Amino acid sequence: MKRLLALLFHFFILHSISAQSLKFQASKYNASDLFPSNSFLPSGNLYRTATGEPGPSYWQNRADYRIDVSLDDQADIIKGVETITYSNNSPQALSFLWLQMDQNVYRKHSKGIDAKLFLKSGSDTSGFTEGFGIEHVLVSHLKGQKKLANIYVEDTKMRVDLTSPLLPGQKIDLQIKYSYNFPRNFLNADFHVNRTDILPTQNGKIYSVAQWYPRLCVLDDLSGWNTLPYLGNGEFYLEYGNFDVNITLPSAYIVEASGDLLNPTEVLTPIQLQRWNKAKSSKQKVYIRAINEVADPSSRPSKPFCTWKFRLTSARDFAWTASKSFVWEAVNIVLPSGKKVLGSSLYPPESKLADSWERSGEYIAFTLQYFSEKWAEYPYNKAVNVASNLDGMEYPGLVFCSAKDKGNMFWAVVNHELGHTWFPMLVGSNERKHAWMDEGFNAFMDNLATKKFNGGEFIGYPEIDIAVTGLFADSLAAIMTRPDVIPPNQVYTIQYQKVAYLLTLLREHILGEERFDFAFRKYIHDWAYKHPAPSDFFASINSSTGEDLTWFWKSMFAENYKMDQKITQVINPGKGKEKKAVIIIENMEKAAMPLHIEVTFENRIKEIYKFPVEIWQQGAIYTFSPAIDGPVSQVLIDSSEVFPDMDRSNNVWKSY
Repeated sequence: MKRLLALLFHFFILHSISAQSLKFQASKYNASDLFPSNSFLPSGNLYRTATGEPGPSYWQNRADYRIDVSLDDQADIIKGVETITYSNNSPQALSFLWLQMDQNVYRKHSKGIDAKLFLKSGSDTSGFTEGFGIEHVLVSHLKGQKKLANIYVEDTKMRVDLTSPLLPGQKIDLQIKYSYNFPRNFLNADFHVNRTDILPTQNGKIYSVAQWYPRLCVLDDLSGWNTLPYLGNGEFYLEYGNFDVNITLPSAYIVEASGDLLNPTEVLTPIQLQRWNKAKSSKQKVYIRAINEVADPSSRPSKPFCTWKFRLTSARDFAWTASKSFVWEAVNIVLPSGKKVLGSSLYPPESKLADSWERSGEYIAFTLQYFSEKWAEYPYNKAVNVASNLDGMEYPGLVFCSAKDKGNMFWAVVNHELGHTWFPMLVGSNERKHAWMDEGFNAFMDNLATKKFNGGEFIGYPEIDIAVTGLFADSLAAIMTRPDVIPPNQVYTIQYQKVAYLLTLLREHILGEERFDFAFRKYIHDWAYKHPAPSDFFASINSSTGEDLTWFWKSMFAENYKMDQKITQVINPGKGKEKKAVIIIENMEKAAMPLHIEVTFENRIKEIYKFPVEIWQQGAIYTFSPAIDGPVSQVLIDSSEVFPDMDRSNNVWKSY
């Protein structure tokens, strides 16, 4: 009891001294805000557990697609018939279904246009289209007779009314006959809403074909039908299923797509077929069509049309490309497990440069091998990189990268877009609401990959192109803000760079690499081909690391809190007295972080102290004494500048 009273007295005296010195600088910190007694996360249930894992009753619906599509390259029109087999795995009967109609964003006065989220003032808007043209939607229950369905189209979504409820455990077929024109003249767009586009080249157009078919909206246990409109920034949230896709167009075109090519003998010339087969086992890249063959008519079959047939399993989307101008190269990539993946690159002759598309195969191989070993195995049989006029866009097994990028930028975009295989293609988060769960996670992984690639060839380029303090500016929205609510000029800073910075901080300076990597891998494993929410991620990391990181998730993700640790006072012992100095630190802002302090004594001995974040559970003031006696000459907070301290001018104290 005497010891307890002595400690309390010591605590009272030191805090009184600190409080007196701080009377004109009030702290904004509130310990109960970051260390609450009630959980920051929702209670677990049968669908989603409190440990961040899918529960025993977790469910999600499924959409399988069979699509026959043709491309009219004179009018730039897509015409298709798709049959969607939709499986209702939910516990409720459904009287209607919702589908995404992304092409409708190009209509005049679409919500995306009127919200001015992607068009600069004065942009050429002659490229407006009528969006999807729906000729009919036929519905058949349990392989019954097809019936014409009543549909309701509103902006970028379509409701299909069912003549009888789709019960739990049942399937239904939707046959949709549709068409649309490629949009044009949106190249001055502020943001890349033009994820389907045409790039003119010297030898013909390159078609980037994405968001090209009506797609099922996700029905989940969190929000019911996810029907937020497509406005441009918020990307996609999609069900998993299988794809069988047949693409018909003039034979002069080379086509690549997300899925495996099923009929190479019908769409390749004999020499191309030979090279294609050789590439499947070659460690060196093989030119399926070389640069000197691009303008040679004999490099394509002589028949007027070809139908390219592809199959993709267990995926959430499908994209494809077509052009007469492609140089086509491929290489066999062996993953750490021994699995073989065909790395395929398609680009126009003008992009075949030593510091650009010549290195595409090299970048594909490293990205797939590194991420497969580090996090989870690459899930597809091929990885296709297509030159386009898009800055970069990702789909299962296929990515579009800029035809003009060179050097570090080309490496960065290829690595990043292929990195999206893991988020959100494998771990299917809701990009329309939580873009940081794929962009930020991916950017974090990219930074690790860049440090490992080719002895650090591109490591000299900054991971963050603004000061770290800029990631916490008052003007910034919180990370967990819906993407379309974030101002366009903040999107990259918040969704990409800030999240990557914070995950790196958590990994390298709070949890440690071993604990973090184990937890991150487990999260990927648990939610592969499923639909996690932010709370699932937070709970998963908490559970796997054995830490309650509420203080971190709340301050850094849910809020835009700042951090400022301040040296308030240093009390040295009197001369000739063998006593310890007293050091008083205050947390001035709302965020908390561990405290790292370097203490230099007058005899020039230095000591480093690393205190856990729990020191701030008792309030804004923390007082400690060094381990050894004697006066100190300097105290320095965070000498390595690890943490995002907003004011480093108050991080140092000197006695001289």
